[in-house]
Parts: sequence; structure tokens; C-alpha cells
Amino acid sequence: MNERAEQTGGAMSVAINFAGAHTAPGGEKRGIDVAVESLLTGLFRYGAQDIYPISVDSGASLDAVRDIALRADVDAARCHPVGFGDLDGATLFRQDPDLVRLAWMRQQFGANAYSLCGLVHTMSGAQTMSLVSDCLTAPTQAWDALICPSNAIRDVVERLWASGSAFMAARMGTRFECPVRLPVIPLGIDTDKFQPSPERRAAQRQALRVTEDAIVVLCHGRLSYAFKQHPMPILLAAEQTALNVDRPIHVVFSGYFHPASFEVDFRETAAAFSDHAHVRFVGNDDPDFPDGLWAGADMFISLSDNIQESFGLTPIEAMAAELPVIISDWDGYRDAITPGREGFAAPTVMPGPGFGRELAERYFTGEDVYGEYLAGASLSTSVDIKATTEAMTALASNDDLRRSMGAAGMARARDVYDWRRIIPRYEELWTELSAIRAASTGAVPTDGLSHPSYPDPFTGFQGFASASFGGEDRIVAVASHDHVKSILAQRMNTFRADLLLDAASLVRLIQLSRRGDGVSVAVAVAAFEDAPRAMRSLGWLLKMGVCALVPGQTVTRQ
Repeated sequence: MNERAEQTGGAMSVAINFAGAHTAPGGEKRGIDVAVESLLTGLFRYGAQDIYPISVDSGASLDAVRDIALRADVDAARCHPVGFGDLDGATLFRQDPDLVRLAWMRQQFGANAYSLCGLVHTMSGAQTMSLVSDCLTAPTQAWDALICPSNAIRDVVERLWASGSAFMAARMGTRFECPVRLPVIPLGIDTDKFQPSPERRAAQRQALRVTEDAIVVLCHGRLSYAFKQHPMPILLAAEQTALNVDRPIHVVFSGYFHPASFEVDFRETAAAFSDHAHVRFVGNDDPDFPDGLWAGADMFISLSDNIQESFGLTPIEAMAAELPVIISDWDGYRDAITPGREGFAAPTVMPGPGFGRELAERYFTGEDVYGEYLAGASLSTSVDIKATTEAMTALASNDDLRRSMGAAGMARARDVYDWRRIIPRYEELWTELSAIRAASTGAVPTDGLSHPSYPDPFTGFQGFASASFGGEDRIVAVASHDHVKSILAQRMNTFRADLLLDAASLVRLIQLSRRGDGVSVAVAVAAFEDAPRAMRSLGWLLKMGVCALVPGQTVTRQ
């Protein structure tokens, strides 16, 4: 039990709904999974509860969560499986925006059973847009929340819901509003992991083969001009900076190419536009840099121009490594720094509303795939090269400025973005949601409603049968014990027996039907704790010819 859990008694306030991890086509771990593991690691280490119930779809997912706990040096026994009906009012936290499925699943236990909390990572994909949009019509409640990592992402969600609400109002003649709350809480990092040291700096610069007076400009992350950032502003700014200052300028692109075929494009473009600045590419798995290049760099640059970006952890990691940063004034990036204190933010511009409708239509019809949609938007989005050059030149020519901004950045990373600071903000939100839910108990008459696309087959398809049995209809046993044994001996007759009563209960049900003129359906079902399972078992007995139906008040299809 960690210190905060000891202080609070470790009581359960949140359960984790884990969707599992995924691997990118090239075998790399996806950025979203890196972020989720970092978040769960922070929660296990710094959360205020001792035991974490885990709601998963498979045992493999539970093992994956326990593996994360072990890698965080946390006892995996703190993670144990829990059913959706056993949450005891805790908030169910899922690390993506898919609240819709969980909201419908909650219905069987009551809309007030517990709160739901999701997390938005990016809003540019059609699947994510649909998931978030569907919150409008799903049984979401005012005690549910979607955490947005930046103000920019919250703005996208609010615009999406406003558009959907306007359509529903026009279509249905009534006002629709999504009750889900949209708090802004940034993602965090383990700042201790990026603590710089003179020894690592010397080793990394030696591996780079740069002189002590050289300025190393680091750009770290996914190297993709379609999915992340176009390198031209960096290359052009570095080339001009190399002419402006009397020191060698080395730009190091560190990470992995996505897709791998982009490596040729990056290298050719860098060679074509770098006559004075030196450009190098270092892979994530380069054995010469086991600790990365954070310690060996003099400044960090990331000029995101892609709508897939939502927050951006690499600038925060750079600040934790005591590096001054140059970033684009773009989406969640702009939340990371106070320009002029921890670094600089280069202005960005894009076409106004309405001029990208063709891009949206091509993506909707399938003429363009997701990457082409992203690249199309990025193609007409620009980062101010002049401002970038001025920022890079200022940092390259002023050692004191680099030191002061680096120190300010490290302080901000620790004070604002360390998981020790972020996790309590999550927990405060979950406590607030529970209070809202408790105050609203009994106010939402939606219990028991199922998802319209996944109906109870005996409700949705009730018109298929001649009639439905129940109530005062009577069930009478007509088969011998030997006949029942013969039926049970055939595998096809017990297919999906997991949906029926267990063997002992089936015997008891048959015994009830052997009494006199049988037993009414109502009495038979009431004899068992699990009424739906008992009702389905009666249907099975009728199907197998073990029992016969004597109509009473059978509901006949009209």
C-alpha cells in the first residue's frame, strides 16, 4: 500500500475497465498504449486506494494489467477481476472514449449504479468521432465524464456535440444535450525517468560525435509527415540558424518512421535542405543510445501540424529533462508552456471553416483512408518558420537563456505534469462524480433498458413465434427418467447449457412438473433465484419433449 492509500484507508473509489493493448502494423507499441500504461503505472503507484478491481473482457487483458503493475514494481495481487454488477458505486474508468457500450451495460443494474469515466486521446478518426458522438443518444448521465487532455480537444468534443444536438433537434423537434462532463486534465509522466546527468550527457554527445560547443537540437517521437509533423519548418529554421550563429548546429531526429517507407523521404529532404546544419536520424532501438538523447541535447523542438495530435507528451518529457523547448502553437501543445518562460511557441495557421469539406467527403466515402485525410489537412497547415528560426537562434546563441528556460521547464514538469500531481486530480473528479450520482439517486427512470441494436431476442423477435408462454400456462412432465437421460447424453442437446439451470436445478424443475397436473410457469420460475435462467430452462424442456405446455393465459401474437 502506498503512502496516499495508507492515509485514506485504501477504500475503493474507482474500478478499471481495461480494453487491452494493441501493436502497430510495424510491430511498434502504439502511442496510445504507451500513454495508457504510463497512466495505470501512475495510478498504481500514487493512487489513494489499495485494491483495484479490474473489469476486462478476457483473462488475457487481466494478465496485461497485472503485467503493468509488475513493471511498476507494484504487487499484481492488488489487481483482481470484478463483474459489472459488483462495483459497489465506484467509478468505472476506461482509458479511451468508449463510454457508449459501458452506459448500455450499466442499464441492467440501473443508471445510478455507478459513474463512468473515459479518456479522449485524439479526436481525428471516424471511429473515435462516432464513439463520442453516440454519447448524445446513449444512456449517459450527468455523473459520467470524458476527460480531455487539452482545452483544444474539449473544444472539438463540444463542437461535435453541438452539431449532433442541432441535427437531433431539427429531426425530432426537441432539444438534445449530452449530459457527460468534459473536465480537462492533462496526461502525466514519470519525471524522475528524465532526470539529466553529466555522465549521460557526455556519453550521448560522444556517441553523436559532436564537439562540446555544438548545439544539438532534438526532435523525438514518431517520424511521420502524414501523421505527426512535417519536418520542413525544422529543417529550414535549422539551416538559417546555422548561418546566424557561430556554432555547429546538429538536428537529431530520434524515434521511428511511420510508415517505414517514409525514411527515404526524410533522408532525401534533409539532404536537399541542409547545407550548413547537420542532420542525423537515430532509431529508438539504436544500441549507441540506450537512454535516448535527452541528456545530450541542448534544446527540444516539435512543430506538430497534424489534427491527430491532442496533447503531446514529448515536450513535457523534454522539460523534465531540463531542455528548453520550441513547439508549435497547436492544440494541446499550447497548454504545455508559458511562451518566453520554458520555451517558445511558433504561431500556426490553417484555412478557415468550410474549405476542407472535400477532405471530409473523401474520407467519408472511403476514397481517402485515415492517413490521407490527416495528410490532406496537414498539407495546408503551416508553422511560422520565421518565428521558429528566431527562437532557435536565440537559444543557440545564449547559454544562459537555455539554462534558465530549461530550469523553468523542469520545475513546471514536476509541479504540473508529474503523475504525483495528476493522479489526485483524477481522484478528485471521481469523487465529484460519485457525489453528483448520489444526489441524483432515483431520478432517472431508465433502468433495465437494453441497447436497441442488441435486443433481448424474446422481446425483439417475439412476433416470430405463434405465442409466448408464461404466467398461468402450465408445464407437465411427459417423458420418463430414461428418456431424459438419453436426451442429456447427446452433445447437441446440451449445446449452450451454460444459459440454463445447472443439472441439479433442472432435476428439481422436472420434479415440480411431475406433480399432479403439473406446475404453472409463474410458480416454477419463482422457485429459483435466477428467473431468466429458469424460464429459458422451461423452454428447453418443452423443446426436448420432456414437458408439454398446457395453455392458460398464453400471450398469443396478434
